[in-house]
Amino acid sequence: MTFAPARARFSWALASLASFALILGILPVLAPAVAPPATAANASDFQDGFLISDDNFFDAGSMTASDIQSFLNSKVTSCRGDEGMPCLKDYVAQSTPALGADSYCRAFSGGTMSAAQLIAAVSQACGISPKVILVMLQKEQALVTDPAPSPYQYRAALGQGCPDGAACDPNFAGFFYQVYGASRQFQIYVKNPRWYSYQLGWNNILYQATPPDNDRVCGTKRVNIQNDATRALYIYTPYTPNQAALNNLYGTGDFCSAYGNRNFWRLYTDWFGSPTASPVTGEYARVWASLGGAGGLLGSPTSTEQCFGTYCQQSFRNGTIFWFPGRGVFGVPTVIESMWRNLGFIDGVVGRPTGVVVCQSDMTCTQSFDGGVMAADRTGGNLVGRHVEGVWSSSGGIALGAARGPEMCSNGSQCAQMFAHGALFSGGSATAVTEPIFSAWVQAGASGGSLGFPRSDASCVSAGCTQRFGGGLIASSGRDSAQVVPEPIATKYLRAGGPAGVGGPAGPQTCDSSGACSQRFGSARIDTSSRGTFITMKWFFDAWSAAGFEKGRLGRPLADMSCIPATCYQRFTGGTLSGSPSGGVLAVYGAYRDLWSKNGGPGGSLGLPTSSEACNGVNCAQSFQKGVIGWTPKYGAVAVTGRYLAAWQAQGAGDGRLGGPRSAPTCSAGICTQAFQTGVLTTAPSGALVAVAGEYQSVWNRAGGAKGQLGRPLSDESCNGRSCSQVFQNGVIVWTPGSRAVIVSGWFLAPWQAAGSENGRLGAPTAAMVCLPVTCYQAFQGGTLTGSPSAGVLPVYGAYRDVWMSAGGPAGALGLPTRAESCFGSYCRLPFERGTIIWRQSAGALAIAPPVFATWDAAGGVTGRYGLPLGPAVKIGGKVTQNFERGSISVTG
Repeated sequence: MTFAPARARFSWALASLASFALILGILPVLAPAVAPPATAANASDFQDGFLISDDNFFDAGSMTASDIQSFLNSKVTSCRGDEGMPCLKDYVAQSTPALGADSYCRAFSGGTMSAAQLIAAVSQACGISPKVILVMLQKEQALVTDPAPSPYQYRAALGQGCPDGAACDPNFAGFFYQVYGASRQFQIYVKNPRWYSYQLGWNNILYQATPPDNDRVCGTKRVNIQNDATRALYIYTPYTPNQAALNNLYGTGDFCSAYGNRNFWRLYTDWFGSPTASPVTGEYARVWASLGGAGGLLGSPTSTEQCFGTYCQQSFRNGTIFWFPGRGVFGVPTVIESMWRNLGFIDGVVGRPTGVVVCQSDMTCTQSFDGGVMAADRTGGNLVGRHVEGVWSSSGGIALGAARGPEMCSNGSQCAQMFAHGALFSGGSATAVTEPIFSAWVQAGASGGSLGFPRSDASCVSAGCTQRFGGGLIASSGRDSAQVVPEPIATKYLRAGGPAGVGGPAGPQTCDSSGACSQRFGSARIDTSSRGTFITMKWFFDAWSAAGFEKGRLGRPLADMSCIPATCYQRFTGGTLSGSPSGGVLAVYGAYRDLWSKNGGPGGSLGLPTSSEACNGVNCAQSFQKGVIGWTPKYGAVAVTGRYLAAWQAQGAGDGRLGGPRSAPTCSAGICTQAFQTGVLTTAPSGALVAVAGEYQSVWNRAGGAKGQLGRPLSDESCNGRSCSQVFQNGVIVWTPGSRAVIVSGWFLAPWQAAGSENGRLGAPTAAMVCLPVTCYQAFQGGTLTGSPSAGVLPVYGAYRDVWMSAGGPAGALGLPTRAESCFGSYCRLPFERGTIIWRQSAGALAIAPPVFATWDAAGGVTGRYGLPLGPAVKIGGKVTQNFERGSISVTG
């Protein structure tokens, strides 16, 4: 079924989609032949034997002095006068001579006059059109458009008396003599035809002058000169342009190209219209001028007035001016005239014109006739239908472009008509589809496509328009573009406010291989898939865009944006966006998102995100208002919140001693602990959180942790530049580069601390406590602590320790120390169970041990018979001998 004339039966409601498609593509198109604009010459119009009509060449009254001055003013806006000469529009001829009349020119009064006045006066005296003089001035010396002419250009203004390759005749030098002499010379050519070689009829005319064509290789052309004006121009410039010159009308051709007569014809055409056209007079001239004259809508005339009984007309390059008795004169461009004649001309449905034509720059024109308004362009046109004429006017009129076929009606009132840029309807719920929605509708197949007919008129705001069709929605963004918005995206888009809410579409819907589709809008994107249809808008749209849309870590949306008093958020397959325009938008991805959501999301225990994820190669973390979620490859995502947060951050957070979290806090018997990659935060007896990290943690754990040998930590690690230590309830862990982490506890803790701990004489421990059946001992940098519950704990320092340990230590010959070191002037002494060690500056530490010790001690010791030792005991054979100050002791050993 197709749209039919009004007399045919038609059901609007049952119109098939295919029917309206006929309006788009099947109705016949009436196409006019349109000539190029009149403002530019076309080489195809050049006639070598008819360069200009005699009427135009000898029309001395075609321009007044005022007209000439206005013309010159239009060609040069400002004069530079580089060589002391004004440009032509400002030139004044001083003391122009008075000349008497002769058989070629009437008397010339002379006097001071401007260039425009001089040209007009010479034109009247010699009967040559001022337009011809102006064109010749440009052709010969470019004087009309040159802003800084030279004196020579004025002396040889028209080339009169200046043959090619020779000096100018001094009798013709100067602007007046050039203009007057050339104009008079043209009359000589015309009135004395036998004096010159070129005659009316066929002539052989050279292509090129000699020189440069010294060898006459260019030859001649057979030219049929049709009138005196053309003959005069060829005598003045005796060459005709070859095809190369015509092929590049505004440039150069080849070696055989001559340009004089080509340039005359081209300049005249560009400035004044066709040189061969008949003049336009009377009412024709008034209408022609109102339409821009030769450079306007109709272009230059191509005929004189012709009459055909009930009307008269004059033809122009791009149209016709008609005169109808009792009605007047109307200009009709070719794009309208072709359609008008195809529709029966004045005897058809269109009738006679009633109004002035209106055209756009693309040559879309409208004009009113008895039968209605014609709307046409270079492709075709038709009458605007009577039923849609009101809508046509209110919808932009000429902006809709040319009619693409006639109005099609059913039942007399339900009508439709297609235009180049719109479709109009009457008798239904919709009245118009206009640009840019119209282009999108046509691209989608118009009424024959999936969208079908419009269900309503467009609804518009400053940001764009939307229009519902039977099969979907089209939305525009501004005045330039529109896109189809398919369901279910269309419903979500309209609920978000359409163009006013999120702007117009930025492109068509796109879909991937999984069937997920999306469409972008000014400040939003709508996605639809098997999961649902969701809109991402406002500040989340920008954040998602920066993250790479669905190809980034966030993936596709799983919900619309939701807002609570603190913030707004939106869930995606790979994470969640949270934030606000003032606070910024941050993404919470993957495991962070899962743990954050488990803790209540934006309104939960962690609050809003305050940073993006950051990684250091060992662990990653994301900060929130009330905590941090840390992530490690081994332990996954773990939150650090509450009082653990500040303590962990004081340790350097994930970059510090503890590393990233490995588990949530746990509490038992009043002790709470959170484990990290390389340490723990645990409750001290004071209630504060203390970090136990690295080797401290390893040693502490081996000792039983908080419930073991050391108990709970009392403070964090401290260092003195040589060693570091951490104090616990029942001991201290000391770390040195050489011995690493060692515990000092039990018996030895108090004596070591009393001696100044690692800063004292003993220094840091170098090994853990060792126990034998008789005692326990622990080595330190400066000595050894040893003792028992009965004897107490005593230090053995430096050289004493070295001698004692070489003697077997607690289980050796000397046994355990029995008292602390005591000094007596020149020596010091440390007693042991079975001997003693004497230290002197001169001899160092020397042991007096069994079997020598018993004899020495019985003899009075230091103050007795033998005195102080001079060296260590030596065993030779079965005897042990040791020398003293006052003798030697040698006993069986």
